[in-house]
Amino acid sequence: MSLNLALILGYFFLLVGGFVLHSRQVVHPWLFLLRGFFPKWQFFHSLGQTPRLYVRHQTGDEWSDWLKFTPRARRRLAHLLHNPQVNLALTEQNLVELLANDLNACADDAAALRLVSYRMVDRLARLKAGGASGLSAYQFRICLERPGVPADLDEDTILLSPVRSGEG
Repeated sequence: MSLNLALILGYFFLLVGGFVLHSRQVVHPWLFLLRGFFPKWQFFHSLGQTPRLYVRHQTGDEWSDWLKFTPRARRRLAHLLHNPQVNLALTEQNLVELLANDLNACADDAAALRLVSYRMVDRLARLKAGGASGLSAYQFRICLERPGVPADLDEDTILLSPVRSGEG
């Protein structure tokens, strides 16, 4: 048996095991790092609120408006074969959704700041705000949006980060 066939069969049995044991939740810290390798199978879980990332930055003494990060792009036929930019944007949105899910399990705001998903979204927000020249600070928020309804940034916010320095 070739190595490729063994890996494919191992992956198949892992997926079948996941379907059979779907009621058990895996919480080991090392397995947390492997979540990015496995797809999220909740494609049509529910039509409800979607967490969205909003970022603003400060240049000098003025803050920008809140800018919404949406991983949408024009579809092209070539994207069926090679689509790294859209795949990266969708992975980033999946990270925002992961943080929103992790926030539900947090007891307080201090615990949220220690989450791995929070730190990763913080780096993502820094990256999105980093395009501004003269960046001195940035801040992000996670808002829950209903399909087709613009978010009310005050009412729909589930997380507002502290202001962070734009340096380093």
